[in-house]
Amino acid sequence: MTVDLRKATEEDISRFKECLRADPEHAKQIPDEWLSKPGEFLVFHDEKGNRVWARMELALRISIQHDQKISPIATAHIMNLGLRWILGRARQLGYGEVIFESRAQRLIQFFQKRFGFEPVRENYHVWTIRSTEKPS
Repeated sequence: MTVDLRKATEEDISRFKECLRADPEHAKQIPDEWLSKPGEFLVFHDEKGNRVWARMELALRISIQHDQKISPIATAHIMNLGLRWILGRARQLGYGEVIFESRAQRLIQFFQKRFGFEPVRENYHVWTIRSTEKPS
C-alpha cells in the first residue's frame, strides 16, 4: 500500500467536516480552525482514495528550572523578562502556540497570572494524551 500526502481539495475539506462532526472525540471542534493559519491542513491518502486529515502547527514547549539560592523576587523578575523575550521571538519565528508544562503549583499560577497560560483541558489545539487528566 502506498500512502502519499497532498494539500486538501474542496472535496477533501467537505468530507473532513462531515467526519469531524461525526467523531465524538472531535465533534466540539470548529472545522475552520483546522484550516486556519498559521498551520497547514494536509491529507494523507492511499491509492484506493482512503484519507486521513492532519493539521500541522509550529508549537514551542518551554521548561523552566530556577536557582533556589536566589530570591523569589529576582527569580520572578528574570522569568518575567525572559519569557517576554521568548514569546516575542516565538512570534517572529512563526510559532502559533507556546506550551508550558509544570507540576509546581506556584510556577503554574505565576505563568497563568503573568502571561495568560491556561490548562490544556478543552483546548483542542493541543489535544494530547494528557488532555484528559487533571491539570497539575
